[in-house]
Amino acid sequence: MRPIFLLVLPLAACAGTMDTSRPAIPGQISGKAEIVAASDPAWGQANVAAAEKPPGLGGVSQAVVIRLNQDVAVYRMWNGPQQGARSNRMGGWWAFDKPKGTREGYRRAYEICGTWNDLKRVAVCTLKKGAVVAIGPGQSVSAETCKDESGHETYGANPQDWQVYVDQAWNRPETLACPPEDLDYEADPADVSTPKAKS
Repeated sequence: MRPIFLLVLPLAACAGTMDTSRPAIPGQISGKAEIVAASDPAWGQANVAAAEKPPGLGGVSQAVVIRLNQDVAVYRMWNGPQQGARSNRMGGWWAFDKPKGTREGYRRAYEICGTWNDLKRVAVCTLKKGAVVAIGPGQSVSAETCKDESGHETYGANPQDWQVYVDQAWNRPETLACPPEDLDYEADPADVSTPKAKS
């Protein structure tokens, strides 16, 4: 009887070029986007270096580059119109999920320093089909990054509430479409999902 030799290949060889160290696309956009490989010429549009940061600096802890295959609503809380101040309505950071909970709860969930954003108004915009952006779970933010000399304002990393980074959002109308500013609503601090009651 002749001996039988089996060739055992490492499992990684069967996986091809798939990067299993990166998180998968989150459920709320499952079927609406595809992961873009680093070899794709469009990958650089996401600017992963600006999105993915080390602990304590905010941004996302692990960036995944995606291309949308349909239009998707995105949400951003911002300062609201202010006399003599530059608007932060068209900033780089957005969310697929509609804001909910208290203003301070939202601040913790998305690791947003008080010096960065007042979180007073909510813009609902459209990230267009074909857009290539970076997404990922939120990274931690230190008091030093928040410029809080008391050392109290810190935020832990949040693997649950994913963030969307649109590089130079203010300069990419082919990627992000927003309605007129007066259609944004002023958020109720006790429940940012609803407009603040008029007094």
